[in-house]
Amino acid sequence: MAEDLHPDARRHLRRNFILGVANGSIFSLGDALQETNLVLSVFINQLSGSNLLVGFLQPLRLGGWFLPQLLLSGRVQAAPDKMRFYRLGAALRSISLFALAAAVFLLRDPRLLLALTFLFLGTFSLTGGLSGIAFMDVVGKTIPSRMRGSYFAWRMFLGGVLALVGSFIVRYVLGRPEQFTFPHNYALLFLLAALAVGVSMSAFALVKEPGDGQAQPQAGVAEQFRRARKLPAANPDYRHFLTARILLMVAEIASPFYILYASDAAGVPVAMAGTYLMVSTIANIASTYFWGRVSDRSGNRALLRLACAIGAAAPLLALAVAPVMSVSGTAGSAVATLVFGLMFVVLGASRTAVNMGGQAFLLDIAPAHDRPIYLGFTNTLVGVASVTNILGGFIIEALDYRVLFVIALITYLGAGWTMTKAREPRQVWGEAE
Repeated sequence: MAEDLHPDARRHLRRNFILGVANGSIFSLGDALQETNLVLSVFINQLSGSNLLVGFLQPLRLGGWFLPQLLLSGRVQAAPDKMRFYRLGAALRSISLFALAAAVFLLRDPRLLLALTFLFLGTFSLTGGLSGIAFMDVVGKTIPSRMRGSYFAWRMFLGGVLALVGSFIVRYVLGRPEQFTFPHNYALLFLLAALAVGVSMSAFALVKEPGDGQAQPQAGVAEQFRRARKLPAANPDYRHFLTARILLMVAEIASPFYILYASDAAGVPVAMAGTYLMVSTIANIASTYFWGRVSDRSGNRALLRLACAIGAAAPLLALAVAPVMSVSGTAGSAVATLVFGLMFVVLGASRTAVNMGGQAFLLDIAPAHDRPIYLGFTNTLVGVASVTNILGGFIIEALDYRVLFVIALITYLGAGWTMTKAREPRQVWGEAE
């Protein structure tokens, strides 16, 4: 299964596999302790009282990680040793979270604390772009194609279990204001998150990167952008994948509003949000084994097509709630609660498939010597697409929830149709042989 690896990578395969799984699993714990929608958004709202500032959190977290990767890809591509970039990014990310915890614990001026919070969160996200592009390149060099499905599946499965642990920690700390007063309760969560992130990134920093000499002459940002623009035209399979990946990010525009629609239009109790979060997380965990098998046996094109089809069921179920309630009579509210529960199961499973299949397909399709530019260009465009998520609230205010769900449905279906035109990379390898 590892015939496509450098001999050094084959020798250290077991070690690198275990360290990579440990990295992803423990990082999920740290991520849950500073989760954007449930921890950071409430913290910022309590600190500032501004929903506008809360609205900037998701683009900051996603865009900060995705957007700079094309700018950094030239430097990473020119270096035979990619791990030094990962270690630098890892150190800066850990320091930024420790600094955030210290600031929340020590400062009393809310305006200064607010500014430093966004500064440290921005640093955490932006330096993630540096460590992220190096991480994916190293994974491509150390984990063979036919093991990447199980590799990412184990990361997501164990990470989901630890994320559940993190959710209980969050519930315990924030649910005892008499014991953990504001903002010290959040300082504790950020400190625990910093420790988890530090341990997880230290684990991957111990990965043995093969000295395969895969490096290119360093290109400036303008030259790298010119090269990147030609990639979709030169590689039709990559073009179809890139289009599908962008559409899948746009489809996320509806995600923050499903629970609001459940409460406003269907009368689902707001208290069900915690239950739905747990249901979605369990679906995430439970689906990882199946998605890993699909990836390893059928390929990542098949996995992404399944992800698009299942993802499309979420807005479809949301659109079906009103008609179902109208024919359910007095049982309408209970039926709506169940329908939305199923919808969050679908969301949890499809997101896992998108994350797993998207990363693995890109590693399969990108030539080893050009992997950083493929990673950087893809993630930068996906980062640009993530900014569209800001428009969801405006669409609801100007039109209706259902318009937003129709947009999500169309983009899911469009992504699935686009992936049907891409070839499975392993079949291409077989034709080449």
